[in-house]
Amino acid sequence: MNSSPLWSLQNSAPPSAAPSKTVPAHGLIARARNAFWMAPMSAITDVCYRQLLDEMGAGLLISELVSVKGLVFNSEKTRKMIRIHAHPGTLVGVQLFGESADDFIRVAPLVQEAGADFIDINLGCPVKKVVKKGCGAALMRDPVFLEQFLTRIQRNIGLPLTVKMRTGWSQEELTIHECVSAAANAGCEWVAIHGRTRQQAYSGRADWDLIAEVKRRARLPIIGNGDIRDAERAQSLYSSSGVDAIMIGRGALRNPWIFKQCTGALGATLEPTPMQLLARYFELLKAVYDTRLTLLQLRKMAMWMAYGYPGAAAFRKALFQLHRGADVLEKAEEFFDRTASLPIPQFDESEAFMMGGHG
Repeated sequence: MNSSPLWSLQNSAPPSAAPSKTVPAHGLIARARNAFWMAPMSAITDVCYRQLLDEMGAGLLISELVSVKGLVFNSEKTRKMIRIHAHPGTLVGVQLFGESADDFIRVAPLVQEAGADFIDINLGCPVKKVVKKGCGAALMRDPVFLEQFLTRIQRNIGLPLTVKMRTGWSQEELTIHECVSAAANAGCEWVAIHGRTRQQAYSGRADWDLIAEVKRRARLPIIGNGDIRDAERAQSLYSSSGVDAIMIGRGALRNPWIFKQCTGALGATLEPTPMQLLARYFELLKAVYDTRLTLLQLRKMAMWMAYGYPGAAAFRKALFQLHRGADVLEKAEEFFDRTASLPIPQFDESEAFMMGGHG
């Protein structure tokens, strides 16, 4: 397979290295490779994708959303979701959701045995079937209970505890300051904030002014998340908001090189090339999944990377006619060779891709 030419970054030249502000040199956060982290994304950030983005320089890695109940009931599918790849280059956490503190305590040894460095509790999922059980964003509605809930878990597990939350349930119910205080009092290592309410889901824009305000008042590290389209925006928000790190979700699906760009580790061409990246992902998938799931995941990544380029719709349609990973790679090579001289497409928060709830 021909892996050249190297893709050009025309009009998308890598920004300068990250601002000089450093991650606090104490606590768990000091062990992160850099301040630009991969956000947990449901059904996306599995063991294969995490390993790929580890190799692409992500500062920290977190699993897809994992059900505590699934682990309690020893679901084989759920157990597979907490796998950690061998020899990670940075911290790797497992994100859990559930409504029972006892369940979190019960499954913590499984997460520790899997090799995770920390447990992250999801306090932001807006999905109805999650919040109606009192999980996800529903836990932000009662900060007093939340502090008790987190304190009980933190005191009874053998791993550091972190949380990821939203700004509140709705614009009329912004409980972010109280919930961050609850997390600090409970002994959490940091709070990651997606700058939207549960009511917004993924509509509108992330409120980075509010994230910055939370950071100014917080007694523990704050991680910002939401609408990170490209490395320039990631760097700008990292600098202007004062947060301790940036979590990048959907922007990394379109541009897996974004972490290298954020840290100044990418030159004038994309290395590895798109085809080298897809071939590596295929290799990782084959080692973990059966043929059907391998094909599904490989197609998805090829489509994410093609999004916004001329001919992308026809390319996506063609991929669904293919039933072997090798054929997907061959078709992808044709597409990416045709687009090799084009810059990475720019996109904004209003695009359907950014509104899809990937992270």
